[in-house]
Amino acid sequence: MTFEEVVSFYLDTPCEKSGKPKNHVARSCLTWMMQKVPKGLRDPKSGQVCRYTKKSALKYPNYKVLFDDDSGRFEGRKMASIGSLDVTKMTTVLRVSRGLSPDGINNYLKYLRAAMHYAEDHLEVVFDKKPKIKAAKGGVRQRYMTSTEARSLIKYLDPLRADMVEMSLSTGQRNKTIRLMRWDWIQNSKFDEFVIPMSETKNGEAFRCFLNKDAQKVLRKRAKIREHLMTKHPHLRDKLNHVFVQSDPQHLGATLADGVMTKGPWKKALRKAGLPPEIVFHSCRHTFASWHLSSGTQPKQLMEVGGWKSVASMDGYMHMVDGQKKEVSRRLEGMLERIDG
Repeated sequence: MTFEEVVSFYLDTPCEKSGKPKNHVARSCLTWMMQKVPKGLRDPKSGQVCRYTKKSALKYPNYKVLFDDDSGRFEGRKMASIGSLDVTKMTTVLRVSRGLSPDGINNYLKYLRAAMHYAEDHLEVVFDKKPKIKAAKGGVRQRYMTSTEARSLIKYLDPLRADMVEMSLSTGQRNKTIRLMRWDWIQNSKFDEFVIPMSETKNGEAFRCFLNKDAQKVLRKRAKIREHLMTKHPHLRDKLNHVFVQSDPQHLGATLADGVMTKGPWKKALRKAGLPPEIVFHSCRHTFASWHLSSGTQPKQLMEVGGWKSVASMDGYMHMVDGQKKEVSRRLEGMLERIDG
């Protein structure tokens, strides 16, 4: 069975725990491995090159398509023949040629490993010598923002993204949850809590999220925007079901599409705020955790408030707890001297 056949079966199979379709990261990584991926378009007259997108391909049908030479590594290969050397070479290309961070590389390794397990467990593929795929080391996934950095980012973002960032920093919720947050999740007119249905959570369990005053302020602001849009555009009255919708004529009433959050406006705001490019929307969740732990919130409490499923998921933040332990341990310094005195 070829790599492409296995990947096709794997991507068409819903996730075991949640029953949801495979996400866009899995599709992107595995597609890059199994076929040549277009990366640019060249004008045959001027020789100028522009970035390849579906829109640009339709706009310039006579331009020559340029492909990523490193992609399609396993095209036509028998899945059983892929070994450790192939994985090592791919990892090197991702690091050296594409300049990916260890976290970026680990996405590719994660889904290659998952596809291999699927091939063994469901498609009766017997590997010649199945590679042991280990995560790339050297990066720190969590990139936190200080309160000053967060305020600066919000200052330079457009109003919609700014509100979404503020909501995530106040609740610790993920990109998808904030992006697709619905008004019918909100439990009462006080805007003090909302319930994420099990169909929308990562672990497949409904999650109750309590909102602080900052988050409530954002919701009241979005409610006013919703009322304004309904008054100005009556035909949208039954369509404005999401909290964070766009107001420009081209995308009126629509949520931001998956992957659009950190595109142009986001990158522009990062530059203006003087923040590094590795700040992504998920950094808000890490920032939420770091702020809580730095303020004395215990890991178990943080898990419950932010929706982390296991203690293991807290490992990346434990250095902050260690710092608190040092502070607590010093509280008894000098006690013996005081007793002797």
